[in-house]
Amino acid sequence: MKKTLILLAAACLMQLPMTAQNLDKIRTSVEKAMANTENPKKASNPDTWTKLAKEYVKSYEASIGSGILNTPREQVNLVMDGKKPLATENVTAGGNSFLKDSYATADYYYRDNILMMIVPTALAVENPLEKAVEAYQKAFSLDEKGKKTKEITDGLNLIAGKFNEQAFYQYQLGNLAQAAAYFEKSGDASAAVPGLTFDGSSMSNAGLLAFQADDMEASQRCFEKCLANGFPDEDGKVYLYLSEIASKKGGSEAQIKYLQDGFQLFPSSQPLILGLINAYRNANKDPKEIFVLLEKAKANDPSNAALYSTEGDIHKELKEDEQAIACYRKATEVDASFPYGWVGEGLLLYDRAIEYATQASELPMNAYKEYDALVKKYEETIKSAIDPFEKAFEMSSNNPKLQSGVAEYLKNIYYRFASDDEKYMTGYKKYNEFLKNAQ
Repeated sequence: MKKTLILLAAACLMQLPMTAQNLDKIRTSVEKAMANTENPKKASNPDTWTKLAKEYVKSYEASIGSGILNTPREQVNLVMDGKKPLATENVTAGGNSFLKDSYATADYYYRDNILMMIVPTALAVENPLEKAVEAYQKAFSLDEKGKKTKEITDGLNLIAGKFNEQAFYQYQLGNLAQAAAYFEKSGDASAAVPGLTFDGSSMSNAGLLAFQADDMEASQRCFEKCLANGFPDEDGKVYLYLSEIASKKGGSEAQIKYLQDGFQLFPSSQPLILGLINAYRNANKDPKEIFVLLEKAKANDPSNAALYSTEGDIHKELKEDEQAIACYRKATEVDASFPYGWVGEGLLLYDRAIEYATQASELPMNAYKEYDALVKKYEETIKSAIDPFEKAFEMSSNNPKLQSGVAEYLKNIYYRFASDDEKYMTGYKKYNEFLKNAQ
């Protein structure tokens, strides 16, 4: 499972300086706020619960201390009210090197003398942020007129950010399981009450890191939360991750079901297409059953050229080249401005040509006839890719990235035959010049 982590930039922001307070005093404040929630008259007031939530957050901040992120160590020492570290050491964690100052309640990590991370080690109150979330949820349930909605949602967003920050730190330190737990808590906080924007990136990160930590139950739970909150991720990647988890747990039917569900929502997703084909084959099912799903999608959206292109991709993977090319051309017929049909045809021919070249290179030294036959097929096939690629090039002028990608293929093909015919040299110069100017 590969996925680039989407890490919020909270660690790059300056943390507000915290007032140094006696932790016992903080605990007392929390206990008083808790006592108010046990008073029948006060317990029905949402203010009572928002105040408790804020006391929990204050207790967390008191444990963090008054260091300011992204400031030099000397400046941090000035705002620590004379407190000196109990220990100082150079540490390497997660492939990163830090100078760590350990205080009674938190570790401060420096890189190049700049404070990069503050990790609490002794919280004044157990699980303060988790309890703050619960208090805000209680306040929300009591706030029938919605007067406290903004205060509650602001508070929950603040907590989600703190969880996310600690997730980032644990990831930097190489503690994947702890990072996953914090990312999950961040995602949960962002969906604690209606009206919040679910942080799907954090929850997806949690699922990914739990997977890497070999905790399949936690990984599945987090990815299921992504789907429950309407976050399938780009191209339906969450469905792909869930299918991989199901596969590791030995559930081929569950694996296929996740892929089918994702494919119906994202029928042009290449990872889902390949995942489905492989899953069908591994389960000894006919991969062509995928076309049934695709036909339903086409019936719902017959003018969607991407669906025909997707159908071509599936035929290509099944080595059904004539059907694939027919589908690619159908895509262009459905939408004359759609370049990916020609791109698909060009890629198919190019890939097949490379296969012929590879087969030729693997022949015994004395297999002259077979070698010559494969080289001829290579040359004929790769030349036939020129026409669809050039059509795609002309149609993709409004998509520079795609046009440059197509130009790279054309440049390589023309270069291969540049010494055989002037027209190929001319083609090579054209696309080589285009790529130089496109940089």
